[in-house]
Amino acid sequence: MNQTQHTDADTGRTAPSAGTSAGTPESRPSADAITAWVLGFLAEILDVPPQDLDPGTPLDELGVDSATTLVLCAGLTEEFALPVRPRDVFDHFTADALGRHLTAPLPAGV
Repeated sequence: MNQTQHTDADTGRTAPSAGTSAGTPESRPSADAITAWVLGFLAEILDVPPQDLDPGTPLDELGVDSATTLVLCAGLTEEFALPVRPRDVFDHFTADALGRHLTAPLPAGV
């Protein structure tokens, strides 16, 4: 499979894009996949089973601070080839809300 690259306008970083065409429904992860990944990430940190975490719990109540946010953003970017900024996490501060935000359709022209 051919991998393309894109540049994140906010960070200027270049990252590989998953799939054949960035932003197509086939290449974008589902909100459920992102939510599950976030819960798995936090479960590992907290040393609890992921199913013990409520996806609607505010992330700060699960121990997410500014340092954890940076690691979370890097992990999501690496896992899903999506540019994830700390602002995305701060504005959508539950695993569910973050998953929905990162998979929302992009506005036309973006």
